[in-house]
Amino acid sequence: MVQLTKSKSVLYHLYPGILITIGFILITPIMVRNGFPPQLSMLVCIVMVAVPVFIFHLIQAKKGENRAKIIQLNGYREKLPTGRLMLYTLGLLVFAFLMWGLFQPIDHFLTEHVFFWLPDWYTVQDFEGYSKDIIKVTLIANLILKGILAPLIEEFYFRGYLLPRMEVWGKWAFVVNAVLFSLYHLWQPYIYLTLIAALLPMTYLVWKTKDLRLAVLTHCLLNIVGALLSFSLILS
Repeated sequence: MVQLTKSKSVLYHLYPGILITIGFILITPIMVRNGFPPQLSMLVCIVMVAVPVFIFHLIQAKKGENRAKIIQLNGYREKLPTGRLMLYTLGLLVFAFLMWGLFQPIDHFLTEHVFFWLPDWYTVQDFEGYSKDIIKVTLIANLILKGILAPLIEEFYFRGYLLPRMEVWGKWAFVVNAVLFSLYHLWQPYIYLTLIAALLPMTYLVWKTKDLRLAVLTHCLLNIVGALLSFSLILS
């Protein structure tokens, strides 16, 4: 396993977010003018930018480390007992949603008073003004892309590939990984603090147990539950 320097570990965390955000900035105004919400634009960016960028990087890493398959780049292949895996996942889900609720006033303050200069479509967090049909399409796509596809590839890249190669950071590796992963979300700067608080325990447990399944399962369930809650609110 090829270890990363500090500068490379920072770069590899952030450059995908920069490219995704550029795509988001270019695509979203066009989609909004045509009656589609920014959330759908972000989903388009996942397919058109995020997935290709991550796959390209992993292919290059596979070649650099002389691996036969991309899956072999995963540095966390230990397997927790099923019961403990489920228990940790449940605990992390509850903690993350608690953090999300507690940090809502801070997120709102940051949106209104720190990132007020951003266009409305950049910080919009609801579906007000859009038709129910478009909202339903967006939420269904969100369930598939952000509930399954994005967490799978993000966790493999950030926790399976990058984190095991960050030994240069010593005992702070999991903290640096959680912070940089949060900062990678450049299209959502108003939730940086929420992401850091919610993700630190998960990143620590993945780093400690060396079981990537914990990250994938937790991330997928977080996004799926969030998508289902949004869907139920719209339908009601």
